Amino acid sequence: MKIVLLAVGRLRSAPLRDVCADYLARLQRFGPAEVVEVKAADSQSIQQRLAQEGQRLLAALQPSDWLVVLDERGKQLSSVELSDALKTHELRAVRRLVFVLGGAYGLADDVKRMGTLLALSKMTLPHEFCRALIMEQLYRARTIQRGEPYHHA
Repeated sequence: MKIVLLAVGRLRSAPLRDVCADYLARLQRFGPAEVVEVKAADSQSIQQRLAQEGQRLLAALQPSDWLVVLDERGKQLSSVELSDALKTHELRAVRRLVFVLGGAYGLADDVKRMGTLLALSKMTLPHEFCRALIMEQLYRARTIQRGEPYHHA
């Protein structure tokens, strides 16, 4: 199973780029993984931005993709529960498990309806920070599956 992080925009913060690149490289030790970025919308109304970014995200998907949409109103999982969910999708022979991360204003409703909603926190977090957080958690989930000592729970 390939894990894909589909994100709006590029990371502007050099330290966060480094963190994400590090966790992506670590995650790739366990199998195929990649980050796919779609261009953030140009300055316009929030609704227009969300619609344009939503179209770009949906265009980047494949018909067989299983979507997990990152949204603060989604279900919260522990690291172990995320690890179990990844394993379940592998057993179901999901080819691409795609985690969708919106831009500064979130995601359009039509994108949210396309997949399972997952919250990283009840708090509102900067979207660039969320990218680093989900990358770390995906890596942690893989180490849990393999019984590696990275996770200390």
